[in-house]
Amino acid sequence: MSDHSYEREDLPDHRRGVRGAGVIVGGLLFAGFLVAGAAARVFGLAPSEGLEGAIPTDVLRRLRADVEAEWAARADAWEWLDRGHGVARIPVSRAAEISLARGFPTRRDPPRPVTARVLTR
Repeated sequence: MSDHSYEREDLPDHRRGVRGAGVIVGGLLFAGFLVAGAAARVFGLAPSEGLEGAIPTDVLRRLRADVEAEWAARADAWEWLDRGHGVARIPVSRAAEISLARGFPTRRDPPRPVTARVLTR
């Protein structure tokens, strides 16, 4: 067969150590539940999350409506100034309509293609 002989060593059995660790973790969990139960009896249950100090939904709806109305008023109040043609104070939405109707500026000559240049010193 083969001329090589391999040494074989059995690995130690760690079942006792794992079982001991499981007993420790289980004991700690059990002790934690006992302490939590005792604290609940002495101090009472913890308040439910989110109910204490919460703003009622009707107040939140009113606040949101007020804020949206304020932003809508500000959007209509924004103005556009064109110093090139004199000063005009019109809402931005109307200025956008005028710009779209007038058309955007275009180049008179098309752009030239980019070519590589060799730099000489």
